[in-house]
Order: sequence, then structure tokens, then C-alpha cells
Amino acid sequence: MLGESGIHNAEREARWLLEAAPDDPDAALDLARRRAAGEPLQYLTGLAGFRRLELRIGPGALVPRPETESLAGRAIEVVPAGGTVLDLGTGAGPIALSVADERPDANVIATDISEEALVWARLNRDELGLGVEFVCCDLFEGLPSHLRHNVDVVVANPPYVSEGERNSLPTEVVTHEPGVALFASRDGLEIFERIAVGARGWLRPGGFLLSEIGDRQGKTVTRLLDFLGYSEVTIRPDLVGRPRIAEGLWRP
Repeated sequence: MLGESGIHNAEREARWLLEAAPDDPDAALDLARRRAAGEPLQYLTGLAGFRRLELRIGPGALVPRPETESLAGRAIEVVPAGGTVLDLGTGAGPIALSVADERPDANVIATDISEEALVWARLNRDELGLGVEFVCCDLFEGLPSHLRHNVDVVVANPPYVSEGERNSLPTEVVTHEPGVALFASRDGLEIFERIAVGARGWLRPGGFLLSEIGDRQGKTVTRLLDFLGYSEVTIRPDLVGRPRIAEGLWRP
């Protein structure tokens, strides 16, 4: 069934679906039918791997991608001892929770505009026993004032797909994953621009802005960060070498 639907690694996915419905062939068959119809595998199994973590995931939260692991890794690398990391648009919490897992000395706060996504983030935090504060707000809007100019790393995987690129995405992504986490206006850079502008009021001098971007947005993003006063602007590669991680140092 899965192979006939053009699903890559159909045999392996079938095993995972069987594991998600042990001792219940009818339930496993239902999961296979839903997968063949295009529902994301991670929604069906309820799990997604990210770096060292196994996360709960379901409708309302973007499925964590392997390429975003490089972004989380960079945040883990640059946050100073005892530093503060702010993860914007956290979704189910993969970046924030990975930082808390691999850098337990760090203070990690994460925001998302979707309460539906934060249900998954808080579930993951509680099951993993990690100390992350989740706030439901639009980017910086719900953050306490004492964080102003005191954040060491602002990290984000914002929506960066333009509406014109909608048809280039797999149907299962467009149909099932939350559009608010995928699409942005102004050629996909509206939310990134808001983050880059706003982060200047929250980063301490010498703090880092890190963001995932589209692999064709590097030149535009570099010009924007230069214009906004960030220094040492760099576009770093993801796990497969594509230019996907924008980085800037804030030195007002």
C-alpha cells in the first residue's frame, strides 16, 4: 500500500506504523491508509527524533526537520556558560529543548503564537524533565522586560516560504502542517525581518542572532543584517551543505 503511493522507504515506514499500533492489526491498517493518503508519518506515530531527543508531535505543530538540527547545534555552541537563549516560533520545542538538554547551564525561554503548538512543547518539556519556559505570544511581545538587552542568543526557525513557492512543497506538508509555521509574505522574509529588527532590543552586546532561512535567501538576508547593524554576518550550511543558517553578531 505505501509503496504503491510512492512513499520512499515504504517498508521501513510500515514497520514504524506497526510499532505505533502493537497487537492491533486494524489500527495499523488504518494508520497505513492515512499515511498512503499523505498524512505525515510523525503525526501517525506521534514521535519525531531531533538530535538526542525523541519528541511528541501531532497536528498543530511543524514536524522537526533534520536540517534544523544544525541551527540548534550552533545555538548550543555559542551560548556562554549560564547564558540566556530565546527561541522564537518554537513549535513543539525541538530547538529550545535541545539547548536545555545539551547545555543544562543555560536559561532557555521559548515563544510561539500558537497555543496548539505549545501543547506539544509543554508535553515534551514535562516528559523529558527539561527546564524551558514557554510563552504564548507573537515573537517578543509577551516577554518580561528584564530580558531586554540581556539575551545571549536569539534563535528562530521562522516561516520563510513565500506564497509563490507553495506549489513546490510536498502535498502532505501543505495539507497537514500548520501554514503559520511555513509561509510568510515579502518573498518569505516578513517574519525574519521582524525578528532581525526586534532582536536588537533584546540581545546583549556581543549576542548572536541565529535563524534558519531558505537556501536562496542568503544574499538578501546578508544585506538586511548588514543594514540593521549586525556584524560578522555569515550564512552557514546545514547538514547537507545548503546555505540555510543566518548568523549575525549584535555589537551596538
